[in-house]
Amino acid sequence: MRRRRHAGVHEWRQSIAIPCWRAAFSAYHGAYRLSLNPEANVRRRLLIAMLFLAVSCLCRIARADTSARAGITFFRADVTVRENATLEVREEIAVRNASSYYKHGFQRDLPISLTDRWDTRYVGTYQKDNGIRVKILEVTEDGQRVNYEQGKRYGYAQLFIGARNVALDSGEHRFVIRYTVDWALISRAGRDTLYWNAVGTERTVPIAEAILAVHLPAAVPSENIEVEPRVGGLGGSFPRRPENTIERVDDASGAIVYRATNMNPRQSLSLAITWPSGYIHMPRFVFLRREGGALIAPALLFLYYLIAWVWIGPEHKPGAFVARYEPPEGISPAAARYIASGATDGRSFAAVIAQLAVHGCIRVESENGKYTLSRLMSDRATEAALAPEEKFILSLLFEDGPEIVLSGAMDQRNAAQNGRYVFHIHNELANQLGNKYFTRHTGIIALGVLLTFVSALGLAVTARGRDTSAAVFTTLWVLFIGLMLGMMIELSVASTWKTAMRAGTGWIKLLPGVAAVSIFGGAIAFLLKNLASGVSLSFSLMLVAFLLINLGWGPQLKRKSPLGRQVSDQIAGFRQFLQKVDQDKLDRLNPASNTPQDLDRFLPYAIALEVKEAWGDHLSQAFLTATTFVEN
Repeated sequence: MRRRRHAGVHEWRQSIAIPCWRAAFSAYHGAYRLSLNPEANVRRRLLIAMLFLAVSCLCRIARADTSARAGITFFRADVTVRENATLEVREEIAVRNASSYYKHGFQRDLPISLTDRWDTRYVGTYQKDNGIRVKILEVTEDGQRVNYEQGKRYGYAQLFIGARNVALDSGEHRFVIRYTVDWALISRAGRDTLYWNAVGTERTVPIAEAILAVHLPAAVPSENIEVEPRVGGLGGSFPRRPENTIERVDDASGAIVYRATNMNPRQSLSLAITWPSGYIHMPRFVFLRREGGALIAPALLFLYYLIAWVWIGPEHKPGAFVARYEPPEGISPAAARYIASGATDGRSFAAVIAQLAVHGCIRVESENGKYTLSRLMSDRATEAALAPEEKFILSLLFEDGPEIVLSGAMDQRNAAQNGRYVFHIHNELANQLGNKYFTRHTGIIALGVLLTFVSALGLAVTARGRDTSAAVFTTLWVLFIGLMLGMMIELSVASTWKTAMRAGTGWIKLLPGVAAVSIFGGAIAFLLKNLASGVSLSFSLMLVAFLLINLGWGPQLKRKSPLGRQVSDQIAGFRQFLQKVDQDKLDRLNPASNTPQDLDRFLPYAIALEVKEAWGDHLSQAFLTATTFVEN
């Protein structure tokens, strides 16, 4: 489209400025000739005044005539209300000599913003996001399709047509815009309402003539339709003036048509139309119909994991439990717990301490809920027979001296110290046993997480809404923190709470950790709410679905290897023996003894496998606040 930036100035000079100056020059020349005659002095002054007054009026009339021809000369909006509560809008806008109004290109502010939908009698109370969503169908200029750009953030209503930052020329142009609108209707008290502020109030251009036509479904009875027309600005600003006119126009199609003329800047033509409910069927989940495509990606991810789960096959079923009188060969107490339950926690740490005490490597003294561990001199053969995690913890416990005091208190120092021991036990067990007794299928899970981030970021980059400025960053933050938090809950928090609830004690010590998890969970919920408001509810639901699918399917893909299943059955048989045969002997051990030298060699296994006995329960409860790790 060719822009003629200076045509308007030239036309103004030709039609107004030059004739006015010529008239003024002629008046001055005539007055000068009269001034040569002294007797005509009075008449000269009177004539000059009359001539200048006439020239001034002529210039004003000329400017007013030109002003009337500048700006929007014609505006028509046809709003069709569909039975599914969607509006289809067609706007026709004719502009002439509007270069001074559109210095950066033609811009149309669609009437969907809060300032355009201000009347609370019809649209409800003020809220940050009024829920209105539009979809542009077509934009033409002078009958030809033209490029356009729809604004984002809180300029969501803005529509830039044609070249940006190029002034509209002073010629005449006709724009046609077609778009659909969702969530514009209000239903309450048995009546449906359409409030449509057709032109919008965010406009500094005068309009010579505006027409608003509303087409309701044919089934709506005309005798029950109420219409309230209005010409004016936002609220009480820019009220209707004498030059503004408004009238209803008969239409053969039965549409409700109103016509207004001589509208000033920031004035609009609006209609509030109400009719009985029941003729428009408002779907409850419009956002799924409009933006449900965002949920396709999580659905495909779910299908991916489902196919992987079927391909991997089911978990090997447990075999028949046969009572064993000895633990499986080469399996330490902590390893037995790790293989049987897939967990490493405070009970694993307690089993390691009991094992070190049974082998005479340390002495355990308990007093007021605290345990004093003292290093004992033991031969090299005894230490060499310890499991790798037991050797590591033995060196770690006494790295600062021959004695250490352990406590299950909730202070930061004790929690960090105990968590450190459990962490190292878990690492040792995972390195030695993880790939031997478990099949994690980490490659499948890693690919699923990668697909999650790629899909979510792609949708965030192309998202449209009221405020998409932080969509990419927020998406990254929610997914990363959400996955980390979910894994922490699955691997640690859930197992620890399960142990505490089963034991009936120690759950109070877990409250600080739960509070920390709640804070991060609240932050994620807040960001998801902002995304729902700024982008769409479907986008937020998509991220939630991504998190739930990854966190839900990850543990389901873990399998015990055939060897892991076999050893698990052997551990179950040994636990059965401890429960039914050796329980009395374990219970007779004195939990208050300062030097439990008569510790049974099966006591560490009883602690690890949660066989009821006093000393192990006291010790494991003391370290309940230690971090729990679950095999994944």
